Amino acid sequence: MAEEDIQGQQTEGGDEAETKTAEPSLQEKLKEKIDVRVEDVGTLRKKLTITVPRDAIDAQLDDQYEELRREALVPGFRKGRAPRRLLEKRFGHDVGETLVQQFLTVGYTAATEKTDLKVLGDPLIWVTEKGATTQTLVGPQKALEILEVPKEGPFSFSCEVEVRPEFTLPALDGIPVTRPVIEITDDKVDAQMDRLRGMLGTYVSAGEGPVQTDDVLTADIQMTSGDTVLKEEQNVRLAARSQVVDGVVLEKLGDALAGAKVNEVRTITGQIPDTYVKEEFRGKPAEFAITIRQIQRLDLPEMNEEFFKHFGFETESELRQWVRKDLESRVGEQARQAMADQICQYLLENTSFELPERLSERQVNHVTMRRMLELYEQGVPPAEVEKILDELKTRARADAVTSMKLAFVFENLAEKFDVDVAEEEINAQIAAIARRQGRRFDRVREIS
Repeated sequence: MAEEDIQGQQTEGGDEAETKTAEPSLQEKLKEKIDVRVEDVGTLRKKLTITVPRDAIDAQLDDQYEELRREALVPGFRKGRAPRRLLEKRFGHDVGETLVQQFLTVGYTAATEKTDLKVLGDPLIWVTEKGATTQTLVGPQKALEILEVPKEGPFSFSCEVEVRPEFTLPALDGIPVTRPVIEITDDKVDAQMDRLRGMLGTYVSAGEGPVQTDDVLTADIQMTSGDTVLKEEQNVRLAARSQVVDGVVLEKLGDALAGAKVNEVRTITGQIPDTYVKEEFRGKPAEFAITIRQIQRLDLPEMNEEFFKHFGFETESELRQWVRKDLESRVGEQARQAMADQICQYLLENTSFELPERLSERQVNHVTMRRMLELYEQGVPPAEVEKILDELKTRARADAVTSMKLAFVFENLAEKFDVDVAEEEINAQIAAIARRQGRRFDRVREIS
């Protein structure tokens, strides 16, 4: 018995010793070592200046070269015996790139943990590009190509991030909700029949033109501001309606392109957003010269015997009857959605908080993606979905603000009530979308 106790004590002691000698992760090391300065640069927008001290850099260099010494095959030396100076000569560039990646990615994560910031999306990094005299904000991938770890002194970089708003949820008891009465009229059946045609529609050449509203164009685009050419692209696909091009909202693009023919150049002016990568052009006008190379138009199938048979029916009457029953089967779902909208409106009216002044592109894309899935779930054909999404992207930013506010409120509610969506529920929704679109489950899964 005494021997068992001794063995138990030895085991516990061994575990304790093992715990004490466990090597901390790079993130834990950097969290302790780095210096982080936080500045407010706008509503819910912070600028972080992160400094990795020299001793932390040297320690990581030692770790990298020690690992190389163990693993690298160097001609003339046995594995593990190559001198450090030779390793530095052969692998110095690669080690430098590795350190930049570690300090930029792991260091950034360590900094947000150290400052307890709840960030939204990826940061934008301040860099000075080759040949430039001023700094610009770029994404992490671009920053990795530009930043370098100095041979002496600390490694420092600055980035800007958007942070989550903090707010108090309103009272959730007694929210007024009215169940609407939904009637399936002949007009609604007609609209759904047109949507079925839209599902089978294909884009065909419109010849030399002229361009009509909602035509899809292939065009060459030159974007300028003053005398500066900001971007030139060939064979860009865009629709002849409101669009966002390089972040610039072009609400009247459809009017500007209407009536144009192939090889004709049309111009339109918009305002460069305050999120543009080149700071000196933010808020300035931009002119787009659009050279039309190809015009395509949506061709809808006729409602004939072939069309009816595609959906498994012999006559228009049979198809219309099925459409009516399908719409009637969704009345309950539509009523629930209408009541859910009332609850959303209540939450918006009774929850007050600010959003970042510059909604990041990633957040706007998230809002757009969610709306796209909703439309697909409702059986809206792809061409109509594209049109609605273009309108969403170019409308007053209030749409994106509303959707983002709701997203934050629902996240808060999910945390409050410990709600977790199971994979089976997600797959069920995707399957429903696939059925309504007549598409394969895996293809719909890819875009969701």
